Amino acid sequence: MRLEPSFGRLFRISMETAFLAILLTLFTGTHAVAWTLEEAAAPYKGITIRTIGEALPPLEAMEKLKGDFEERTGIEVVIEMYEHSEAVNKVMLDLNSKRGRYDFILQPHRELGRFVANGHVEALEKYLDNSALRDPSFSPEDQLYQGLWKEISWYGGKIYGFPFTALTMYMWYRDDLLNDPKEREGFKAKYGYDLKPATTWQEYTDIAEWFTRPDEGFYGTAIQGKRHEALWYEWLNFLYSFGGDMLEVKAGSECGPVIVNSPEAIASLEYYKSLMDYSPADTLNYFWDDVMALMQQGKVYQLIMWNDATYAVAEDAEASTVAGKMGFDIIPQGKGGKVGQVEGWTYLIPTYSKNKEAAYLFVQWMMEQQQQLNQHLNGGASARPDVYAHPDVQQISYSKASMDTNAVALPKPTIPESPQITDILVRELSSYLSDQKNAKEALDTAAAEISKLLGSCAPMKYPVQ
Repeated sequence: MRLEPSFGRLFRISMETAFLAILLTLFTGTHAVAWTLEEAAAPYKGITIRTIGEALPPLEAMEKLKGDFEERTGIEVVIEMYEHSEAVNKVMLDLNSKRGRYDFILQPHRELGRFVANGHVEALEKYLDNSALRDPSFSPEDQLYQGLWKEISWYGGKIYGFPFTALTMYMWYRDDLLNDPKEREGFKAKYGYDLKPATTWQEYTDIAEWFTRPDEGFYGTAIQGKRHEALWYEWLNFLYSFGGDMLEVKAGSECGPVIVNSPEAIASLEYYKSLMDYSPADTLNYFWDDVMALMQQGKVYQLIMWNDATYAVAEDAEASTVAGKMGFDIIPQGKGGKVGQVEGWTYLIPTYSKNKEAAYLFVQWMMEQQQQLNQHLNGGASARPDVYAHPDVQQISYSKASMDTNAVALPKPTIPESPQITDILVRELSSYLSDQKNAKEALDTAAAEISKLLGSCAPMKYPVQ
């Protein structure tokens, strides 16, 4: 067989490629020039873009990933990390002042309606329609979970962002203790059924009672009872599972009748408080960081917690004494059946950003499958189905719980008044847990104030008697 000289072979291939390019130009009237991040970012080389978000593994993963973007583009990325409430408050101060400190922000989606109503954030269609900025391979309408994307990052039919984290809450439990022969034998002798992950709230109570051993410094559960957003977020799991909700609507951007004081809601709150019997004595001082630390230290059997915090407990052996010993499942079912909550932190570009185009390029780059995969493997919560389908992700102990919960997640308000709704409920939930009111009084008060706040679009379905 005669081998063509390498130079001749390369020359022939080059000529064929050039000929095809000429044909493409003749037939389309355009030059076939491939889009590259380097060329798109060239006008912005040397600038610095700044962002802010919650100090949790997904943002820490972004910190590790950004170096590749910086090297390829010459754009420096500065990331500020704060506790949840502080990150939200700092963003509001910056937006209200219109200083433009942040070129893109990472914020909980419940803030989106308020941001849009006040003109604080950019609609992204003009960036997606800009061929100089838009990577042709980026197709969010095909690459993202559409329901999550539209609930977390759209408002009024417009695109304002992309999901930074597609969050939900599910049940954490000690799988090693679940499979301990002595624990299984003792539990069955007392309760008459096999020890297994709780699928009903009665089972959850039985298991919490069984594992509550104060003399050993070990508890069956721990609720996030501090007067903080964490209290509201955690209680929503019980509210939804019991068949209740805050508003009678189909989407978070809608206004509708207030139902937060329904019989189902009252029952869910009473049950939630009953778990204090199986929690540490100071559980009313806990929020998410505290209960996560309890699990890391091996001091609690089961609790309800966020998927973006799971990595630090389940996978990080340096930080967690129970890494490799954990199990995860959808929350127990009540009248509402299998449910979860739609939540997420979303990428948004402030109207006052001085480097909007560079910020868009970074956000678009972070939404690529490779960055999403790397972030997810390091504690993130992607909104891309192809990330969950990846073999490495399939091996993560909590992936199935995340997927199962996302499939049954319910939206929460994103209307402009949603932060005030949260504040009202945090106050009233706290008043019940601290014995200042009974459950009905607390939720009646919340319902009346929410109805007044929202006006005619939100009458009380269960008026106070």
